[in-house]
Amino acid sequence: MNDIIIHLHMPKTGGTTLKNIIKKNVPSHLNFDIYEDHHERAEKLKAIANQPTACIQGHFPYGVHEFFTTPCVYITMLREPAERIISEYYFICTNKKHRLHHQVKNMTLEQYQSQPNHMNIQTRFLSGQLGSPLTEKDLQQARKNITSHFSVVGLTEQFNESLFLMKQRFGWAQTQYTKLNKTKKKTPIHKIRKKTIDMIYANNSLDQQLYSFAKQRLQQQLHQFHHTKR
Repeated sequence: MNDIIIHLHMPKTGGTTLKNIIKKNVPSHLNFDIYEDHHERAEKLKAIANQPTACIQGHFPYGVHEFFTTPCVYITMLREPAERIISEYYFICTNKKHRLHHQVKNMTLEQYQSQPNHMNIQTRFLSGQLGSPLTEKDLQQARKNITSHFSVVGLTEQFNESLFLMKQRFGWAQTQYTKLNKTKKKTPIHKIRKKTIDMIYANNSLDQQLYSFAKQRLQQQLHQFHHTKR
């Protein structure tokens, strides 16, 4: 049996587009979306663990592989931290169906990004640490998890290259796509006050380091693939 693909869908990184691509390549009865909160998620994963499964996708942290006896392999997309937070903020503000819309619509971007639970989200998800404030140790754990358990950690800014590696790794035949779930009415980063951007970077230094680590790894994987094909 092939490894179960676990798509750790990082918010506002192009994950919805990737999810749709995966659904073109994985039989629907073997693909499961997990977007429930913690307790409901655990119950759903326990139920899925007893069924034939090829792929699991959702907004969940690293660690869901522990529900399965079949070997699992992770994939995800990361995004430049300030761009991700800006996109997330405007997406929530303009999406009335979002569960946080009424809470966030009256916040400024500065207020939104200063909430502790909105800081270093990418490190939080990939380290599996959803509780206490993150430390350098959690960044190290996220890097270790990437190295040990993630086949591809793609980048939003290099979506096509990331998808190319996933296609090669999993043998996907259908990789044509249109961008989905794009944030509308977003103020571009160059028009946002420098003070605000500086605050975002200061509050997301772990994510910035993780992004740099993932970018270097992606470049190495692309280089290795092209080198071996010569």
